[in-house]
Amino acid sequence: MDALTVNENGAIDALEAAIARFTGLLSQTSGEEEVPTCPGWNVRDLVIHLGTIHRWAAAIVLSGQMARKPRPVVHGGLSGWYSGTGTALVAALRAVEPNEPVPNFDTIDETAAFWIRRQLHEVIVHTCDLARACAKAEPELPAELAADGIEEVLTVFFRRLVSNGSPPDVRENIRITARDIGSTWVVGPGETPELLTTGAAADATIEGTAQDLYFALWGRTPIDRLHIQGEAARALLEGPTSL
Repeated sequence: MDALTVNENGAIDALEAAIARFTGLLSQTSGEEEVPTCPGWNVRDLVIHLGTIHRWAAAIVLSGQMARKPRPVVHGGLSGWYSGTGTALVAALRAVEPNEPVPNFDTIDETAAFWIRRQLHEVIVHTCDLARACAKAEPELPAELAADGIEEVLTVFFRRLVSNGSPPDVRENIRITARDIGSTWVVGPGETPELLTTGAAADATIEGTAQDLYFALWGRTPIDRLHIQGEAARALLEGPTSL
C-alpha cells in the first residue's frame, strides 16, 4: 500500500485521504471476510462500526454537545454507505474552527481539533484491520504521524482505560523510544499513569520504529517486533493499552 502522507494543508486533508484509502480497499472486498485483528467481526461489522463512529463524531462537532451513537440501517453497498459517512464527517470538521469548543469523552482538549486527530487515528487503525482481512500489507505511515498516534494512546486512551475500570499495567517508569525519529516518552505509574519529562529515569524500556510502536499499542502488531527490556515493559504491552 502506498504511504499515507500529511500534507501542508493539515490533518483534515490527511483524514480525507485516509477515508478515501479505506474506501478504495473496501471496494476490493465482499464484506464477508473475517477480520483477524477484531475477533468475531467480519468486514461488514468493521465498516459499520467505523461509519457509525464517523456519524457520532460529526454530530458532536456540529451540535457542540455529546451525542448518542446512532444505530445505522445499511442497505445496499458498503462502499457507498461508508464513503457517505466519511464525507459527512469531513464536511462537519471543515465547518468549524479547530479551536472551537467541542466536548469529547476525555474532557481534555475539548475542541474540534480533538476530533480531527481522533478520527484520523480511528481510520488508520481500522485500515490496518481491513488490510489484514484482505491479506494486504498494513498501511505505511509517516513516522511523525505514527508518533502522534503513540502520544494519543499515552495521554488519551490510558486515561480512558482507567475510567473504564481496565487501567494499563504501568508498574514502573517505562521509556518508549521511536528509534527512527528519536522521539521518546516516559510513562510513570499512578492512579492514572501519566507522561513524565523525557529526561526522567526509567526502569524499563520499549524501542522500535514509530509505526511498530503505534500499532503494537493498538494490538495490531506483534510485540516481538519491538526491543523490550524489563518485566514492567512487557507487562505493559501484554495488558490493555487501548480500546
